[in-house]
Amino acid sequence: MQEDTIFKEYKIDATRFWREVSRVTKEEGYDKALCYLNKLIFDPRLKKKPLTKKRLGLLARKLKYCPGVKSYLPRINRFVEKEAKSSGLKVRLEHYIISSGMKSILDKMSIRKHFKAIYACEYEYGKDNAPIGVKSVVNDAMKTQCLFRISKGKLGLHEDVNERIKGGAFRIPFSQLIYIGDGDTDIPSMTVARKYGGHAVAVYPPGKKAKKRTLEIFRAGRAGHVAPADYAAGSKLEQILKAILKDIIQNTGTLKIRN
Repeated sequence: MQEDTIFKEYKIDATRFWREVSRVTKEEGYDKALCYLNKLIFDPRLKKKPLTKKRLGLLARKLKYCPGVKSYLPRINRFVEKEAKSSGLKVRLEHYIISSGMKSILDKMSIRKHFKAIYACEYEYGKDNAPIGVKSVVNDAMKTQCLFRISKGKLGLHEDVNERIKGGAFRIPFSQLIYIGDGDTDIPSMTVARKYGGHAVAVYPPGKKAKKRTLEIFRAGRAGHVAPADYAAGSKLEQILKAILKDIIQNTGTLKIRN
């Protein structure tokens, strides 16, 4: 996301930027997501032209989606409705985003209406609308917390996610959750999802061979499936998701999905 939007807008060299983030993370003990967010605040180029909330929202137009994503969201909803109807069940499908990217960009993307909630990084802004600090950061640990928020129905960050659920009746049992991830920060969430009976799918850039790291995630049992991030009708990923969804529908009467 950052490379398609912020980096292109400010002519930031992605390789050099992430190399420096990795160096600071290693040498100074920074959280990686927090490091990159701070670096974008204090970079001289961004000091002259700050990443205001409005500017981030406008950058949403530069987002590049994986193949088939725009048609996938309504298409998979219709699939679930049809499968549920044939089984005589009431089933509702929900989509969520848990990202280390920028929430102000994601909130303005063209497909925003399909998502019930989005968890991503946010800045705190000063009187001149320029960012003065990080308000929320979504790293690998926070991603797992978001899973429990979704499961318990405690979607607001102000809500106590540690509150005990009476009778263990989670709004969305983990067995009804599908987590789709593409990197190392998704590994803890994939592991947690599978540990509690959910499903995890590791994806990699379409049109390319599976990355070594993606295959390692799959072979280590963190993900139950691996596929190109191609959401087009009839793609391998869609076939995997449909098979999982059919299984969930057959075994339960209520369904939620995190995508």
